[in-house]
Amino acid sequence: MSNLLVFATEMERDGVFPDGIPQGYDCLISGVGILSTTLTLGKTFQNKKYDNAIQIGIAGAYTSSGLELGDLVEVISDCLVEFLPWEPNTYFSSGTLPKQLDENIQERVKYAKGATVLRCANTDDMDILRGKIAHIETMEGAAFFAVCKEYGVQATQIRTISNYTGTGEREEWKTEGALLKLKEFFIAILG
Repeated sequence: MSNLLVFATEMERDGVFPDGIPQGYDCLISGVGILSTTLTLGKTFQNKKYDNAIQIGIAGAYTSSGLELGDLVEVISDCLVEFLPWEPNTYFSSGTLPKQLDENIQERVKYAKGATVLRCANTDDMDILRGKIAHIETMEGAAFFAVCKEYGVQATQIRTISNYTGTGEREEWKTEGALLKLKEFFIAILG
């Protein structure tokens, strides 16, 4: 069985696996955004067949989501929010994590709907509008699910909340703490 771990940035990869990628897994840095993720992942799947892919990274939470900074989420569906309502485009998780989760770990993961964006919600009005559709926003999630579906690869997306969307500045993000939560989670499930 071949497994691929997908990160948008080297910062996310190095924050989660500072000692290197676990044995039995390949790693891809897709780049930030829909286009980069689609092209890089498509090219990768053309060159090698994978059974499973796990996208790992940070995300922003909409204020109405009930999520807190540092929460771990498994994204169960994702859409390209800027294209709604003109084009229905929701993509769904199709994978499972590599090992059976024990009760302790399972309690630490919440399920979330994602919105993949071209531009982050940078106003309260945009946060409220998008928060009616999803719990979190990323810049790659729907592209990841769509490409995995196209190539028949089981897809799982795990994110940690690093910030709230809306008017917050990037300096206010809790990136280091979010990556530490991801690191602890993946050490527990991948060994």
